[in-house]
Amino acid sequence: MSEGWVIGERFVMLDRIGVGGSSRVWRAFDRHRGEYCAAKLVRQTGTSVRLRVVRERALRLAHPHVVTPYAWYPADEDVLLAMNLVRGGSLETLLGDYGRLPAAYAAELLDQLLTALGHIHGAGVVHRDVKPANLLMEPSPVGAPHLRVADFGIALGDDGMRFTTTGFTVGTPGYLAPEVLDWNRPGPAQDLYAAGMVCWRMLTGAGDPEPRQSVGPAPAGVPHGLWRVVEQLCADDPRDRPSGPDIARRELASCGLSVEFPARTSDGEPLQIFDHLGSPPSHV
Repeated sequence: MSEGWVIGERFVMLDRIGVGGSSRVWRAFDRHRGEYCAAKLVRQTGTSVRLRVVRERALRLAHPHVVTPYAWYPADEDVLLAMNLVRGGSLETLLGDYGRLPAAYAAELLDQLLTALGHIHGAGVVHRDVKPANLLMEPSPVGAPHLRVADFGIALGDDGMRFTTTGFTVGTPGYLAPEVLDWNRPGPAQDLYAAGMVCWRMLTGAGDPEPRQSVGPAPAGVPHGLWRVVEQLCADDPRDRPSGPDIARRELASCGLSVEFPARTSDGEPLQIFDHLGSPPSHV
C-alpha cells in the first residue's frame, strides 16, 4: 500500500506507524471527521482472526484511559479499524527511554491503568494482554502523564467466547497470571496480575518478567506501601489479589504518593513524553 491510498472513500492512508502479528497501523486522515486517526489493518487469514476483529470492533468502551475502534471498513483482504490517534508512544517506549521510573510517577500510571481496567471489567470484558507495549501515552512534555489502554485483539467477553485457536494460552508469557499458565479460564484477576507486573517493571527498570516471576524485595527508594500493592496484585493465588481494580486503587491511594511536575528521574533528568509521530504527510 502506498501513501495517499484511500479506503472506503473516507480514510486517506498517510504513513505506517506500527506493525505486529497480523496487523499494520497507519496514520490516516478521516474525511468524515476531518481529523487524523490511527487506521489498523488486520489481515483476515482465518475464522479466528475475523471473529477477533468483530470483537475488537464491538468494544466501544468510551473512556479517557481506553482506546477502541470508532469505525471499521473492509479493505481487500484486510479489515480497517479506525481509532483515535495517540501520539506519545507507549509505556514500553517510555521505559526504553528512561528505565526505572520515579515511584510516585509509576503510582500515577498504575492508578490510571487500574481506572481503565475498572471500566473494561465493568463492561464484562477481560483484556488478557495488559503489558507496556499495549499502554499508549499522550504527549506530555511538562505535565501529568496520560495513559490509555489499547489493543483488544485477544479480549474475552463475559459470554465466554474465545477468539483464538482452542488449546493455546493467549497473552504475553511474563504478564500471564499463574492460573492462566495452568490452563484455567481467564478472568479479571488475570488483568490485575498483569497490571502488577507492569508496575514491577516501572519500579525496577527491568525488562519483561519471566513466567511466574517473583517480585522480590522492594528496590531502594520505593515506599513499602507501594511495593505492597505490587505484591498483592502479583500474588500467585488470585484469591490473594485485590478483588477488583477499585480495591487496588484504594490501597494505592493509601500510600499517599503525589507527583510534582515536571517529574524527574533519579539522575535529575526531566521526565517528558514527546510527540513521537511528528507532522503528518500532506493529503488531499
